[in-house]
Amino acid sequence: MPVIEVKLYDRRVTEESVPKIIAALTDALAESSGAAKEHIHVIVEGVSPKNWGVGGTPQG
Repeated sequence: MPVIEVKLYDRRVTEESVPKIIAALTDALAESSGAAKEHIHVIVEGVSPKNWGVGGTPQG
């Protein structure tokens, strides 16, 4: 059971974007690994920029 976990700024996690992200990542992993699509799990999580840091600096 392959699992892909994706964390994005919460403003990028929308009703429109999540199905596209899941489909694209599932297709990519199935093609590159040979895993059956029905066995691939994708978790998309939105994170507030205030809880995200880059280079030691909070982004929010």
